Parts: sequence; C-alpha cells; structure tokens
Amino acid sequence: MMKKTLILFGILSMFVLQADEKTQAYTIEIDVKSTKANGKPWDISGGSPDIAISIDGKRLQFLEKCRDKYRCSIRFFSTSDEWYFEIYDKDIMNDDLIGKGNCSEGDSCSLGLAKVKIVEL
Repeated sequence: MMKKTLILFGILSMFVLQADEKTQAYTIEIDVKSTKANGKPWDISGGSPDIAISIDGKRLQFLEKCRDKYRCSIRFFSTSDEWYFEIYDKDIMNDDLIGKGNCSEGDSCSLGLAKVKIVEL
C-alpha cells in the first residue's frame, strides 16, 4: 500500500511541477494620457489617475505605488502569453475606464487612453 501511495504521489508531483514550470512572471508597463478623452483631468482635484487593472476579468488588488501616476508597472503571474486588460482610474464613487483590449507578451498595445507593454521577467 505504501509503495502505491509513493508512486501516485510521484506522478502527481510531476504534473504539479510541469504546471509550475509553465507559470511565468510578467510586468505590465502602463502609460496613461494626461487627460480624459474630453480633455478634463482624471480627478476632480485636477490630479493624475489612480491606475487599477483587471486581467482576464480578475481585478488585481490596487497598489499604492500606482496612486496619482501617469505611469505604473504591475507584476503578475500567468500561464498564458496573451491577456485581456481593463485599465481604470480608481475613484471613490465610480471608476473611470482608461482603456481595454487584448495584448500579448512582448507587444506594445494602445488600449484606449493607455499604452501598455508586457515584459516577461
């Protein structure tokens, strides 16, 4: 019984290791235009956007380093090399959509009022 358990554990470990090997670390570099499409500032006080992002429908936790920035980089992990991004200006009441669309590893993409570049680490 012990031998069968060890063999099963070994086989399962191989699958887990193979899945982990496919997971890569990436950085998305985001550059946002200085105003909204209507020419108004991103924030009521005239400030820059608080950049937040959703990748393939999953909203990432907001990072303080992206508050009041036109440029921000965010690290994420994925088994894919192409993603659907939604980039927002995080506000108290309603978030403003900055841009959305697909982008692949190594590409520079224009997504609405943002340019993004995805780099594998």
